[in-house]
This record gives sequence, structure tokens and C-alpha cells, in this order.
Amino acid sequence: MKQDNMPQVTRFWNTIAEEFDAIYTGANKSWTSRFLDRVFRKDIYQRFHWVMQKCGDVRGKTICDIGCGSGRFVTEFAKRGAAHVTGVDVAPDMLKLAQGLVERDGVADKCDFALSDVLNWKTDRKFDIAIAIGFWDYIQYPPERLRLIRNLTKETFLSAWPRFWTWRMPVRKVRLQYIRGCPVYFFRKPKVFEMLEGAGFQVVSCETIGKLFCVEARPK
Repeated sequence: MKQDNMPQVTRFWNTIAEEFDAIYTGANKSWTSRFLDRVFRKDIYQRFHWVMQKCGDVRGKTICDIGCGSGRFVTEFAKRGAAHVTGVDVAPDMLKLAQGLVERDGVADKCDFALSDVLNWKTDRKFDIAIAIGFWDYIQYPPERLRLIRNLTKETFLSAWPRFWTWRMPVRKVRLQYIRGCPVYFFRKPKVFEMLEGAGFQVVSCETIGKLFCVEARPK
């Protein structure tokens, strides 16, 4: 496998864990900052609602969130009745937030977390649903990770991909990669489909949500 930039990505997310989670909570943010989040990071909220709508009734389901961050999807699935939810992430400070969140929400007994890149995660578990949201932005070479996700997905895989050539693309490139040292990547729809199909998925639907391609796929 080609060398990728996961060490830089890990350092970045570990550093900004609380800053990122505040996008959901508004904690310690001014009214102006919360307003700007709602305007310029609108698709963060939209992709959350898209995932929940696509998953529908998750009661009794097992779910894996690849790149789970601070656990917002994990706890929501558990509260909606999922049998068990597993979050996987490379940043330990993100997983500390996630563990605290599921404990506060009273669903810790239905959740577990793995501190790992999916490339190195040793598991033989299979999940009804897998999601990777806010994940591919930071992955230089997706195919190998996609194949591994395919192997652990039984029914549905939901993923969000940052679109190539939007107004936000150069802004994020400068802010994240050149100022904060975190590589960031963007994708064209044909390439996304090609990678998913090459990994053993069949694309069911694709919606353009804000600056994202949100894709529903199933194992072939």
C-alpha cells in the first residue's frame, strides 16, 4: 500500500477534538460563531439528518461508525434502539469525548469504541450498517479501506465525500492543509462510484448535499 498521511490526520483531530464537537453543541461559542457554523458548516448538520433518514428504523441493528469522532452518530443510533453500535477512530481525545457522551446519554452499555485506523483494526465482526461520514476528506488512498469496510458490512454502507471544485475546496485546502498541517482531499462523482464498485459495493443512490456527495451503497 502507498504511504498515506494518517499520522498527520491523527495529530490534527486529537488536537481539535473539543473544537470540532462544539459545532454540534455550540459549547463555549459566541452567538456569532454559532451562526457562522450554521451557515458555512450547514452540510455537517445536513449529512447527520441524511444518515438518520437513510437508516430508518435501526431497532435491533448492529452499526459501525468508521471515523466516529466525538460519537454524535453513535449515541443517536443507540438512543434510536440499535442493538449495538461500534465507533472506530484514530484520535484518542475524540474517543474520550465519545465515551463521555454515550455515558451521559445512558447508552454506554450498547456502545463500544476502537482506537484504530480501519486499516489496522483486527476484527471478525460483521455489521448490518456501516457509515463513514466526515472520513474520506482525510484519506489519500480510499480503495483499501473501502475493501475492508465492505468485508464488515452486511446490508448498507453510507458515506459522504467532499466534492471537487466547490467554492469551499480552496478555502479548506488552505485552512487545513497549509495552515493547520492536516491533508484534505476532494472527489469527483465518477471516481467515488468507481472506488465503491471496485471494493465490492453496488451504488444505490447518490445525493448532492451542500458540498458533499452522500452515497448509499450495498454489498454486491
